[in-house]
Parts: sequence; structure tokens; C-alpha cells
Amino acid sequence: MISDSIMEGELQAIRIGDHDLEAVIIPKLGGKISSIRWLGRELLARNPCKPFQLARYAAPYADYDASGFDECFPTIGPCLYPAYPWKGVELPDHGEVWSLPWEAQVDDDSLHLSTHGIRIPYGFEKWIRFPGPGRMHIHYTLTNPTSFPFRYLWSSHPLIAPQPGMRIYLPEGIKVRVDWSKGGRLGDLLSEHDWPHTLDSQSNPVDLSLVLSKEAQLVDKLYTSRLTEGWCVVHDAASGLYLAFLFSPEKTPYVGLSINMGGWPEDKSEKKPGYYNLGIEPCNGYPDRLDIAIDKGDCSTLAPDSSVDWDLELRVGETEDISMLYHKGMLL
Repeated sequence: MISDSIMEGELQAIRIGDHDLEAVIIPKLGGKISSIRWLGRELLARNPCKPFQLARYAAPYADYDASGFDECFPTIGPCLYPAYPWKGVELPDHGEVWSLPWEAQVDDDSLHLSTHGIRIPYGFEKWIRFPGPGRMHIHYTLTNPTSFPFRYLWSSHPLIAPQPGMRIYLPEGIKVRVDWSKGGRLGDLLSEHDWPHTLDSQSNPVDLSLVLSKEAQLVDKLYTSRLTEGWCVVHDAASGLYLAFLFSPEKTPYVGLSINMGGWPEDKSEKKPGYYNLGIEPCNGYPDRLDIAIDKGDCSTLAPDSSVDWDLELRVGETEDISMLYHKGMLL
């Protein structure tokens, strides 16, 4: 693995890579992966309006660049922790770790990043490496050093640079639930839809898998039903590019979809279009708020004085026929 220090705007960053993939990480900005390049092509969305800058702890996520690849933990939406002994503790928007500084150490074949909780005690670590061409692997470890069970949501938060006509592929037979849909297009919280073809709240047909242009000014945040196969894919038929996320469905049983086609954030005063990005987000629960996940959805619980680990792998390549990924066994 190659590595060197570079500047990402005004922030110190680490560039790592091997084979045909290269990533840039900003340790002091939540361990953010600000760039992933495959054969020179940038895969992650960039914010044309806001440069990278150090985040103020517990600030709204929309105040900053809202781009690249962050981690959401121990909640996604802001809420109060609902259980003893941290009952009533305020958990920030997108959680804590995206705005915290992380420690970074480059080893022979990986970059190790670590941070810890502020309002709830925990340790959070990840290792990034490149095991082969078109592959970036992330290994996570979460530690609960307390004498109490700890309930949490974790969501990966990669924002992919979309192109009109891209499609999102998920395992057959799943449904999706609404966390938020602009203007109530897909209904209220936890409304359920077939994937990918459904009807909106006005009974108009919708293909949820199809990425439109930013002029659509739509945004939907959805969660899959529980998965039995651990994969999701974005495919651009025009170029053949695919991005696949692979994971264990036992440890990471859901995928969040933040399909933002110019719809968020809403700037009614200046009538600026929203951002254009595509969040494909393997995660451990739903919906965005931990308190609601505990009450009506799903989340994980880490026992006292214990640790848990899980893995996420990004695979990148080109294919004209997305079904070839199945035939090659890549998604098994």
C-alpha cells in the first residue's frame, strides 16, 4: 500500500492506495474519506459550494460540506438517548463521530483510525486497506467499556457522485420504508413500498431505482427491509461503471438510501438547487433517530464490557450487463 501526506483544501489529509484505487482521508474531520478514485475517476460527491473545514462538535451536518464518506454513530437523526443510564443525553445530528477528530496510523497494508465518544463512553475504530484490484475493505470495531448495555445505530455514509440514468440494485423481494420524503411524496415515516416499482402519494408510478437529474429537485431517505443477502450495487449503463457494497447481513442487515436529486437542503430564500448526491448506506438499523429505532424499528445493543466488529467492502469495475455480477458470483 502506498501512502503520503497531502492537503485537502486547508486540512491535513492522508492519501492511501493500491492497485487501481486511491483514497484520501481527513483524520481531524471525522476520519472522513473525502475522495475515492478508481483509475483516476472520482467516485464520491463533492460539494461545489462548501469547502472542507473542521467541524464544530454537535453542529448540524448541513452546516458543513455534506460530501465524501462519513460514519453516522450512535444515531443518525438528532434525538435524546432514551434508556438508562444515559436517558435524556442529547445525541447530535448524524451522531458524534463525523465531527470528531480521529487518531490515524499508517501500517504496512492498512490505515488505522480511532476515536471515542463524548456524551456516551465508547471506542470506535476502523481499518482501511486495498486487498485487490477494485477493492477497498473497511474493518470496524466498537467497544463498550461501561457496565451498562449500549444501544446504537451505525450507518456508513458514502455519498456517491451520481449520473442521470444510474440505477440502484438491491436483492430481490425486499421492501423499503420511508424515513423522510420531500413533500410527503412517498408518505409519512415508516410508510412501506415495494422495490423498485411503487406508487407515490398521488398514485403516480415511481421507479425508485432510477437516478434522475438534479433538476428533479426530489429527495427520499429510505431503508430496506431486513436483508438475507449482503450487497447493494449502483450501475451506470452509459459508462459501464458499477460500485458494489458487500457486507454480512447478519451484522449489517439493512441498507439506507439517501437519493438526493437536487432536493436537499432546501434554500427557499435564495432558491438555490439542493445538492446532487447518492447515499448508498449499509447500516445496522432504522429509521434515522435512535429513540424511534428502539421503539418502532431496529438497532443493535452492545453488552457491558464487550466489543463487536463488522466489515464493509467496496468493489468497483465495469460491466455492460449488471447480471454478470451474479453470474461471476461477485455478490455472494
